[in-house]
This record gives sequence, structure tokens and C-alpha cells, in this order.
Amino acid sequence: MKKVLFILSIAILAACNPTAKLPTILSEADAAFNQADYTKAYTLYAEYIQLAASNNVEVSKDLLIKQAQSCAQIDKADEATAIYDQLLKDDSNIGLVAEYSQLLQREGRTDQELALWQSYADKITTPELLKLKAERQVFLNAANENSEAVVAAYESKGEAVLSKEAQLTYIKALEATGNAGRAVKTCNELIKEQPDYEAALEWKARYYYNKAEDRYKYEMAKYNKNKNATTYAYLRRDLKKVSADFRIARDTFIRLRQMNPQDQSYIRYLKNTYLRLEQKDDAARMDKLLK
Repeated sequence: MKKVLFILSIAILAACNPTAKLPTILSEADAAFNQADYTKAYTLYAEYIQLAASNNVEVSKDLLIKQAQSCAQIDKADEATAIYDQLLKDDSNIGLVAEYSQLLQREGRTDQELALWQSYADKITTPELLKLKAERQVFLNAANENSEAVVAAYESKGEAVLSKEAQLTYIKALEATGNAGRAVKTCNELIKEQPDYEAALEWKARYYYNKAEDRYKYEMAKYNKNKNATTYAYLRRDLKKVSADFRIARDTFIRLRQMNPQDQSYIRYLKNTYLRLEQKDDAARMDKLLK
């Protein structure tokens, strides 16, 4: 009889004080979250938040973060972003911008992520976040094919050392914005630091090959319009300059082929470069390797 009365009294108290259920709901929600049962955690956290709001009970930052993370795991990105937006109104939560960025990156929301970094740029002060901001702005603007913005983002990085991928993205943006000289210099610096970075070596090789090939065709077309002894002498002089670029391309493609012997594009470039340098035997050897 006493046990029955005890249970009834608890039920009456719970009915009179709905907030009495909050600790139990929170405990069950945290247990589900820790077990990676994000659907259950989401449901329980949502119940807690609704009940707390109805009874003027403050919801902790930790709970809101877990709810945002639960939303992200069960394809409720819009709810997650709403929670992050709410949390970031407090400057002390600025560290959450990295977590928020990851969500938007995973969702492929390029413009929204760009807007996120721009909105909180002035509040970001830690070295880790400053580096992440610069890197993400470089990649996001590259995805939007905005080379000018890529250059601006990279050059505002301060003392941060960005990844080799971000540096190469910057190099390509420099080239695209008519700053080829700076691009080459930056690429050489990157290769000095990362001598086995194939993508940077490939950019350098292709850059010098295309530069030399374009100049070669230009000089030959100019000579063919007015063939005489004088223009021939000028042609030989100018082609010597072109050959210097072809030799840089050749040496870099040789190195690339050592790294990746089966890459057909490297073999094809080498064949063409050998032909321009009048290394016919080497060109023939490359030709036999082409499938």
C-alpha cells in the first residue's frame, strides 16, 4: 500500500511540476547520443527543448551543440544551421564556426559557407581558426571560379601556413589573373618545400610547356610571313629563348614520369618536347610507349 502511495505521489508531483521530467529526458538523450543513436537523441533533445521553453527553463549550450550535431547526422541540416546561428550570436561561441563550416561543407553549401566565414571574419582571432578561414575561403572561391577572390583570401592569411593544396590553388589563381611571374615564383617555393608534390610539379611542367609552345608557334608564324636571311637570324635567336622553357618543361616531365611511369599524358608531353628540342631519338622512344 505504501509503495502504491509513493508511486502516486510521484505521479502527482510530476503532473504539478512538468520540469521534474527534464533530468530523465536529458539523461536518456545523452545516453542515446553517446551510443551514436542520433535519431533517438534528436527526438529526446527536441522534447527537452520544447518542455524547457514552455516552462522558462534555460537550455544549456552543451545540449544545443549536441542537438545540432544530432541534426547533422540525420539529414536535418536546416535545423542544425538554425541552432548554430543561434549559438554564434554569443561571441564566446566563435569556436563553433569550424563545426558549422564542416556541416555546410558536407552539404555542399558553398555560398552559405562563404557567407559564414565573411560574417564572423572580424571575430576570429585564434591561429587555428584564422588558418581554417583562409583555407576555406581559398577553396570556396576557387569552387566559384572567382580567381580574384582566391588571391585576396590567400594574401590575407597573415602568418598562417596553408596546406600545399591551398597554395597550389593560389598559384593557379595567380596565373588566371595575369600574374604568371608570381605564380611561377610561388610554385618554385612550394616545390622547394614539397619536392614530391606531383600536382605542383605538373603545374610547373605544363606552364613552361604551354608558354614555350605558344611562343614557338608565334615565332614560326611570324617568320613564315616574311622569309629571308634577316628574319631567319631573328628566328634562331628567339627560338633559343623558347628552347630554355622547353628544357625546363622536359626536365620536370622527366621527374614526373619517374614518379608516375604509366601516366600517358607525361609521355605525350615528353615526346612533343623532345621534338621541339630536336631530340628525335628520345621522341621516338616516347612514341613507342604511347598506347
